Amino acid sequence: MTGHPSQFGLPWEDVTFPSRGDEVILSGWYLPTAADDRCIILIQGTEHHRNSPGIRALRLGRDLVDRGFSVLLFDFRARGKSRGHRSSEGDREQWDVLGAIDYVTERGIPVERIGLLGFSLGAGVALLVAAQEPRIPAVVSDSGFLDYMMVLQNLCAGSFRLPSWFATVVAFAGRIFFKADFSKVRPAEVVEQVDQPVFFIHGEDDVVVSAEETKELHDISGNPRDRIWIVPSAEHVNVYRKMPGVYVDRVSQFFQRYII
Repeated sequence: MTGHPSQFGLPWEDVTFPSRGDEVILSGWYLPTAADDRCIILIQGTEHHRNSPGIRALRLGRDLVDRGFSVLLFDFRARGKSRGHRSSEGDREQWDVLGAIDYVTERGIPVERIGLLGFSLGAGVALLVAAQEPRIPAVVSDSGFLDYMMVLQNLCAGSFRLPSWFATVVAFAGRIFFKADFSKVRPAEVVEQVDQPVFFIHGEDDVVVSAEETKELHDISGNPRDRIWIVPSAEHVNVYRKMPGVYVDRVSQFFQRYII
């Protein structure tokens, strides 16, 4: 893990807290504002950690602090400094985000003043959690997907050069050996139940997850308060890197509208 909040002159705290479902101890950084009265939880993607260089998560955290939001950056289970033996690709990671929400509320910030900003796998998890916790006021889904099994099929056929049906074998092995159910990681099944406004963001040139999946999520949701931003010439979780000023303007304005 590279980078540290002290390099950006930020106030910061090393924090730990339990995942809600099984009490796995998770680790992160809390970046408070002076008021510390509203918070954005950043939720990373597959194989990323609290300071993902691909996302420039710490820089984004700094920019959100500058806009008046405290920020929680944390490592999912079995990543970074968090405990746990293995990832469950979005299944138990929902417990991790719920644990993060519990941590922020224990600091005195009510759930109604906590926003979720998720990237890739984290975007899917953010939507799944929002469906379970309707008091969360707003969600940003950056480079989200419809169904993790579809993502797994694409990985098998593309990166791993395996037949797409091999994804079913991987999912079966996950249930038997790791007790992880990838079939539960289907944002398309819950997004219509998410009453909160969602800001959908996706790069038009994303070859990991097609921007068409975010467009379909937006269509399924049907919430008139939702927003969608498809960015030309941007790749997977690349919009902030490509245009950080515009990205922070749009995301912070969205959160400011609904975190009152």
